[in-house]
Amino acid sequence: MDAQEPSNVLNPSPADVVSLVEQLAEGMWPRSDADRKTWFARLGFVSGASWDDPATGPAVAHYALRTPLASGEISSSWTSHGGRFLGVNLQLYSSMDIDNPSTREGFDAIREGLAARYGDGANPWRDPVVQASTWHVNGRRIVIRFFNLQHSGVMVSVEDAGLATASEAEARRRHAAGQWNTDSPATLRG
Repeated sequence: MDAQEPSNVLNPSPADVVSLVEQLAEGMWPRSDADRKTWFARLGFVSGASWDDPATGPAVAHYALRTPLASGEISSSWTSHGGRFLGVNLQLYSSMDIDNPSTREGFDAIREGLAARYGDGANPWRDPVVQASTWHVNGRRIVIRFFNLQHSGVMVSVEDAGLATASEAEARRRHAAGQWNTDSPATLRG
């Protein structure tokens, strides 16, 4: 089979991904680390090590995650913000080929499955190259993105919507604070 041909079998199946997203979006969201550990055990998740440099004091902490999808052989992570559970991120159907048909097939099938469950998703970024859809469900933000600039991949994440917004605002503040010139162009013109 040519690497550019769509595969007949995607691993994990898009239906399994949609089912996991439904479990993450529709159930009770962990409000403590003990809740998260219990929830992860119920979902068959295994938490791994942090990959952040503690010296940098990151606002969002990232941890490796093993899920039952594809026998745990997909790149997954979970995040926290300010010590609170933020969400889960899955990287699926990666290929070194640009616009890989199998990757596209997986993205389309997951997006269609989520749209059947939650309605048409929004595309707040309106990026024609990195296609995306988002849904807000039960206080969660579900995001799916199709990356195809230097390689192909699908990212699916489910996050606490309010905490994600706070995290993004803090990241913007941190980035702005690191800029040497925070004056607007209008201020600079005098």
